[in-house]
Order: sequence, then structure tokens, then C-alpha cells
Amino acid sequence: MGIFRTPKYRPDPEAERRREEQRLEEERIKKEQEEALERYKSRFAKGLIGSRSLFTRAGGGGFYTEGEET
Repeated sequence: MGIFRTPKYRPDPEAERRREEQRLEEERIKKEQEEALERYKSRFAKGLIGSRSLFTRAGGGGFYTEGEET
């Protein structure tokens, strides 16, 4: 009678582990992008970056770097 039953699904533990790692990596990348965007927005609002900033050279290269002294 076993030939008439469909086999029970058994998840592949290796595939499940890879999916979980990939999901965590995607979440980490998304979080880093959101943090970078928030940092950019706050620096733009302070006038540290942008076309009319006092801390930039022509072409947007700028000389102000956060955490470093020039």
C-alpha cells in the first residue's frame, strides 16, 4: 500500500540554512542603506554637504569629513 501514498515533505536542512543566511544578509544590507540615507539627509540638512555648502569645493569633492581633521 505504500506505493499509493505520496511521500511526506522533508525540508532540506542545508537549503533552509542558506535561505536564512541570505535573508539575514539582505536585511543587513537594507539596514545599512537606510542608515546611510538617514546620515546623508541629516548632513544635508546641517549644510555639510550640498551644492551651496560652505564645506564643499567646486565639483562637490568637499574637504569636510566627519571624524577626521584636515
